[in-house]
Amino acid sequence: MTNYLTQAQYSRQKAALTRAVNSKDPKKVEAAVIKAVGEWNDGHYAWPDDWHRWQMALNDSRPWNAPYIDITDVRLGL
Repeated sequence: MTNYLTQAQYSRQKAALTRAVNSKDPKKVEAAVIKAVGEWNDGHYAWPDDWHRWQMALNDSRPWNAPYIDITDVRLGL
């Protein structure tokens, strides 16, 4: 059986990502992505349809020449 995030969980994660992006601090963005992906995986939740929002935020927070990190591997450390 697939578990789904509640609207409150999703809204909290999205708000945390937005605050991190607006801070322009790459470490805060990385922390928000790691926390969200961890909650999705540890809770055995289906990933949200717009999971790419977290991927794009992570990509945009890193230098242009930094190696690509897929958020499916984010638990391995940045």
